[in-house]
Amino acid sequence: MTPPSEDDAPVQPPEAPEPERLPETRLGKRKPDEEEEEELPRMTLLEHLDELRRRILRTLIVVVVAFFGCFAFAEEIYTFLAKPIEPHVDQLVFDGVADPFIVQVKVALLAAVFLTSPYLVAQLWGFVSPGLYRREKRYAIPFIFFGSFFFLGGGAFGYFVALPFAVEFLVNMGLNANWDADIRIERYLNFAVNILLGLAVMFQLPIVIFMLSQLGVVTPRFLMRHFRWAVLIIIVLSAVITPTPDVVNMTIVAGPTLLLYLVGVGASALVQRRRKRIEDEGEE
Repeated sequence: MTPPSEDDAPVQPPEAPEPERLPETRLGKRKPDEEEEEELPRMTLLEHLDELRRRILRTLIVVVVAFFGCFAFAEEIYTFLAKPIEPHVDQLVFDGVADPFIVQVKVALLAAVFLTSPYLVAQLWGFVSPGLYRREKRYAIPFIFFGSFFFLGGGAFGYFVALPFAVEFLVNMGLNANWDADIRIERYLNFAVNILLGLAVMFQLPIVIFMLSQLGVVTPRFLMRHFRWAVLIIIVLSAVITPTPDVVNMTIVAGPTLLLYLVGVGASALVQRRRKRIEDEGEE
């Protein structure tokens, strides 16, 4: 037998290259960029509309359930809402047969919205979260907490500060002109709801700015460069919420809102700093 030649020797498979070792950081071994590997779920327009419909339906169900619970205490809630105007008028009146029932429905619905505000904010987060990366979804709990906090805080600020000042200015304007105050319950309630809900929504400004910054829509530089336009828009909205020619009442609403805008700018700066740190670590 002839000895096997070198050509007949078994071919050894090439050794697999060692995986590239990523640089280490202070927090341990660096992980690959998740955003480059993670693919966001793609949804068609109809799927977005169906998701929106389902979340709106859930929200309505929760609000309606809370409404029936609050309706049992509608008189107590109305008494609470009427306290800012009680020192200025003897009593509120109604001129329609159905006005008392309509008023109780409105106060119960208002209370239900504030009572279920954490759930409303959670549904809002659930709707926008499919468009976020995994690391961005970690902000769910802070978003729901601070969103609810600012919503309730805006309503509290409206009740304890803005509403009493606005009522005092408007009612005393008529009383100083020797006019009799004959204020309808429903009209006062509409005025109070406008202020309470308006401020509750305006106090969401830092949360909105934070989310837009997280999505890369706005930056601190952009926000400060357009600060004058922000002041103008806030003043206009404040004039709508408190429709009085009094600069003091308008400032009571516009001042805290401008402060919240600056808080949002600070949150945007934190988002940008964190994003820049991640990019710098990725280049190492």
